[in-house]
Amino acid sequence: MVRFDPFRELEELQERLARAFGAAPQQGPRVFAPPVDVMEDAEGLHILVYLPGVEPERVEVVAEEGVLSVKAERPFEKKEGVVYHRLEGSYGTFARSFNVPSTFALSRVQARFRHGVLHLLVPKAEESRPKRIQVQVE
Repeated sequence: MVRFDPFRELEELQERLARAFGAAPQQGPRVFAPPVDVMEDAEGLHILVYLPGVEPERVEVVAEEGVLSVKAERPFEKKEGVVYHRLEGSYGTFARSFNVPSTFALSRVQARFRHGVLHLLVPKAEESRPKRIQVQVE
């Protein structure tokens, strides 16, 4: 369900180690994988993407060819005259992609953003829902 990127995992580990030892944030473009919760119920697939501090207008959701992609940005705004002693927040571009089975209707994705959490609902495709069949008595 989740597209595995071993290089992204290594970058995240490197970033966590740098934070643990108090290293300065790396300059240049960085892409982070935000944490997610993925659940399924009778309604469909629920994906919660945690994007604290991200403005809703900086969130982009794209569904195409069986892949649901989320991209967001939280820029770092350095203030003049401020000494930063520790920065543990993630800044830069956040991105995640999910391979969605054909049993879900990607063309009907719903997205809500509230309190820094993006909630995506991918409803089940009509043909994948159980249908009751009337038995004829002769």
